[in-house]
Amino acid sequence: MTNNSCSPHTITSRRKIIYRQSGWRVHQYKILSGEVVCTVAVLRMEGSLLLWLGSGSREAELNEIALGMPAHANGAAGRAGLATTLLGVEGAATAMARRLTALLKRPVYVCAGSEFDRFTMPIVERGLIAEIKNKPECF
Repeated sequence: MTNNSCSPHTITSRRKIIYRQSGWRVHQYKILSGEVVCTVAVLRMEGSLLLWLGSGSREAELNEIALGMPAHANGAAGRAGLATTLLGVEGAATAMARRLTALLKRPVYVCAGSEFDRFTMPIVERGLIAEIKNKPECF
């Protein structure tokens, strides 16, 4: 004797299911300075943004995750945004999350798959700002 209660032909609900297009937008690009400095993947969600910064030459890694939150106007005089490290040691991702959340006025997750030094970080920042100005709909 078999139990057919899990059969796909069994109707368990009369609710109408409405499918809609995803609100997520994915944008990928590379930042170059003679060679690939950084590979960037942007995942824009409703009300927030996830930014992955990786090395252009190696496999994808995840070393640091940081979250930036916009500061409320009434309780944070002079503060543009707040950021904290969620995974790894505080570094470039936390600083980047703080600056991007202030610029974009929404929560920003920054995932760094590569370690950026004082020479490569300004190149990455200039590449991000240029892309934000050229394609604001992706951010």
